[in-house]
Amino acid sequence: MGFLDHSTNNVLVDAVLTDAGRNRLASNNSSFKIAFFSLGDDEVDYSIIKKFGRTVGKEKLTKNTPVFEAQTKGDLALKHRLLTLPDPTIIRLPSLSLEGSTGLSNNTLSFTKTVTKRTVLVEQVIDSENRIPDGTSDVTFTVLVPDRFLTLTNHAALQIEPTTRIASYNVVRDSVSEKNGAVARFQLLIPNFPDDTTFNVYGDGTTITSVVTVVGDQSGLRKEFQVTITK
Repeated sequence: MGFLDHSTNNVLVDAVLTDAGRNRLASNNSSFKIAFFSLGDDEVDYSIIKKFGRTVGKEKLTKNTPVFEAQTKGDLALKHRLLTLPDPTIIRLPSLSLEGSTGLSNNTLSFTKTVTKRTVLVEQVIDSENRIPDGTSDVTFTVLVPDRFLTLTNHAALQIEPTTRIASYNVVRDSVSEKNGAVARFQLLIPNFPDDTTFNVYGDGTTITSVVTVVGDQSGLRKEFQVTITK
């Protein structure tokens, strides 16, 4: 869903179904039910507030921010969801950390023909606060994985986008840290090591580079890291 630019004072909303929503609607088996919705602000640059202050910065955001067109691909839309928090005085939000993940260096997870499995540790952390605020501690995470090369062990894909071959997995947190942050672990596996043709088509002949994304289902927090597969 997105707002359409209009010369009058009327607000026009462009609402479209995602590809997954259209598939459910077309199946005509009562599986298409809108139970809830999310709003996002992907196009907003909040550094303008820091630069010009709340009053002037808010005016600049309102007048100058372009509004994205509604997306039909669910993995492209709403990368930054808006939250309704129980405490309106919260000034800092947590972030997702991958510290402790095996084989991670400079936000890159490396695989080879002899190392086809890696463990990823995701933890919510927060700076300059003693506790992560209620309402931002995640219970589950969605992990987006390039299905051509990788899979999650002991997890079944919720869906696989047919064009990009991005698979979505649901991961439940293992525990909660001392600061009330969610901690989750999952394993990435190369089920079938790519052949030479795959390396040439999707890489440079010796290395394939892709991206894995972790999204907190309750907080909307995102963390992306690079994955390399080398002969």
